[in-house]
Amino acid sequence: MSKTFESLKYFNYRLWFGANIISSTGMWMQRIAQDWVVLTVLTQGSGTAIGITTALQFLPILLFSPWAGVIVDRVNRRNLIQFTQGMIGLTSLILGVLILTNTAQLWHVYVLAFLAGILSTI
Repeated sequence: MSKTFESLKYFNYRLWFGANIISSTGMWMQRIAQDWVVLTVLTQGSGTAIGITTALQFLPILLFSPWAGVIVDRVNRRNLIQFTQGMIGLTSLILGVLILTNTAQLWHVYVLAFLAGILSTI
């Protein structure tokens, strides 16, 4: 095995790597679907609403990264990863239920996008 893939010889790392690929794919699918819902369902093609949604998704990375680093350094990383991934899944579930029940409003998407952005920062 080449040096590039040497870390894959560890079972736990292979588990994490596979789960991370699935999680990252799901997160990006959610972000794209969320923007699509804002564009087509909640507004009538508002570019401003898309911009706000996107900003709320990524603004926490700019604002909270230093504090996220402090948190990561002080708590159990495994528990933190499990917590943040679970909470990101919960925000996805809430958004999905709101959309499927036709009760989603633009502010719901804004709040959930911001919360998912905070969790992604950590």
